[in-house]
Amino acid sequence: MKIPLIWLKDYVETSQSLKDIAADFTQLGLMLDKPLDETEVLDLEQRLNRSDLLSIIGCARDLAVFENVLLKLPKGHTKPGKIIDKKDLVKIDIQTPVVRRFQTRLFKGIKIKPSPLWLTERLNAYGMESINNIVDITNFVMLEYGQPMHAQDIAKLPGMDITIRESSEGEEITTLLGTQIKLTHDTHILTSGGKPTVILGVVGGKLTGVTNMTTDIVLDAGNYDSRVVRKSSRQLKIMNETVTRDDKFLDPRLIDFALDRATSLILEYAGGEYYVNDDYYPNPVTPQTLILRLARLHALSGMDIKMSEAKKILKSLEFIVTEETESTLTVEVPYFRTDMEVEDDLISDILRMMDYNNIPLISLNTPVPTDITPHIYRFEDRLRDLLVGQGYDEHITLSLTNVNSANKEQVVLVNALTSDLNALRTNLLDGLNKVSKTYAKHKQNKTGLFEIGKVFAKSTTNYLEGRLLTVLSIDYYKSASSLSTILNSLGIFDYQITTNYEIKVEDKIIGNVKPTSYTIITDQLISLVKNYAGIISDFTRTTSLDLSLLAPLEVCYADIISTLSSLKGDWIKIDCKSFTKMDSISNNYLISIMWDADSKFIESNKVTILASLKSNLKIESKS
Repeated sequence: MKIPLIWLKDYVETSQSLKDIAADFTQLGLMLDKPLDETEVLDLEQRLNRSDLLSIIGCARDLAVFENVLLKLPKGHTKPGKIIDKKDLVKIDIQTPVVRRFQTRLFKGIKIKPSPLWLTERLNAYGMESINNIVDITNFVMLEYGQPMHAQDIAKLPGMDITIRESSEGEEITTLLGTQIKLTHDTHILTSGGKPTVILGVVGGKLTGVTNMTTDIVLDAGNYDSRVVRKSSRQLKIMNETVTRDDKFLDPRLIDFALDRATSLILEYAGGEYYVNDDYYPNPVTPQTLILRLARLHALSGMDIKMSEAKKILKSLEFIVTEETESTLTVEVPYFRTDMEVEDDLISDILRMMDYNNIPLISLNTPVPTDITPHIYRFEDRLRDLLVGQGYDEHITLSLTNVNSANKEQVVLVNALTSDLNALRTNLLDGLNKVSKTYAKHKQNKTGLFEIGKVFAKSTTNYLEGRLLTVLSIDYYKSASSLSTILNSLGIFDYQITTNYEIKVEDKIIGNVKPTSYTIITDQLISLVKNYAGIISDFTRTTSLDLSLLAPLEVCYADIISTLSSLKGDWIKIDCKSFTKMDSISNNYLISIMWDADSKFIESNKVTILASLKSNLKIESKS
């Protein structure tokens, strides 16, 4: 989600720098997707599965609470519209259950013209081109509130109706961008006079688009089954700002706020009169309530948070308190928080706004939870360590590939985003070969590559998946050596390569080899691993000290050892690491002295050693 600073400050009074605001959003769970630059636009990564954070106001609301400043919401046109003559009414006919709400408003006598500067500045900062005042207002409110909407020219409607239904096979529509699309029988569309005008939740059509000649429009905002929108957009390969929001779970009540805001802007910047049209809303939403227990809040947070603090935070986030006791708080969830399901969601919000960094570090007073990591994952980590030790680079390649018509076992995707990534991979080697070509292009001559990951296939009755290790080497000898090293490291010394180039261990086929690669089925290999039963020896921890000694020419190393042997010290051994002739009067000896790591006499021994060497052999040292 892009947040232009100029737009954000319309709702939040903050004197913080862009960098500090970005840091606050990170604490709130919205990390930067791209580095900050001179455009003063925050490009935030949305990972919280919250539809309200796909709106400027939604992000501003969280920031305002976190920074403890006032949130300024824009005013909408709340006065009811005029009653339209029956002959001018646009009839709404909903013929599918995927529509939860569909509200329309009519505007007559408007004037199409360029948008005001403040509006175009905000759209341009977001990355959206200005078209005209009506189109810009619908786009602006969509980004502001997160509710998509469409404006259609009433004069261009083939009939005085908007009918929502499934398309018929072969129907066609030309989008606002001029793309002609042939529809299948299961695409949901808006039609007028039987002709498609809008692909539901995806994109508007050129047939009824607003132009400079438009004077009357019908403005609509709908709430649809997000699964249908996702399916249509993936099948048609259309991803845009509308789809990004309509394929999330939006609350039907959001429509009221968005249309009120759009109505206010249209009347102010396009003029005309506003008329009430149909509002299809067969099953109004019942507000959701959740109960917060103080004991649960304390248990999850590890903090002694007062109920008054929790109440203040929730109210600032626009939760409505409906009932309160000393130990519980019952709240009504606001319309924009469609992600709220359980009590712990409330606690998560409270802790976010209090800043996770304020949660104290306290040692556990309960047993450490049992490690439930599957054994196969630990085994694969062991394989990774062995291969990295051999000098191989690990890569994680895409699980998606393009369809190979000759491979009957390949799983083909019906909702692929692109035509070249429309099937699941059946091997890891193809992906590693592509990486290898990239290495060669950049003249990186590595020992080789490997990947551990899933592959997929289908049989006549089932879909199958398995985990493989594939290793790609620079030549045959490296590949053979790598395979032998891996198996021997796992205690497998007796294996065969069959005439079919399969790897066979104890009558089990665990993989296959190729001229410069090999593949192993990891869950087959793990059952054959033998524990190492080598010799276990005592290990003594030691510490050492290096001394640089400047000795006269007539002094040799034997003299040094003789002198040190006469001393009483608790060192373990002495080694000469190097000898260097310095000049005509001296030589340099670098000696290393080793002690037991627990010795308490290292420093006193050092002093004794240097003093003895100086008095007996005239050896100087700067150590």
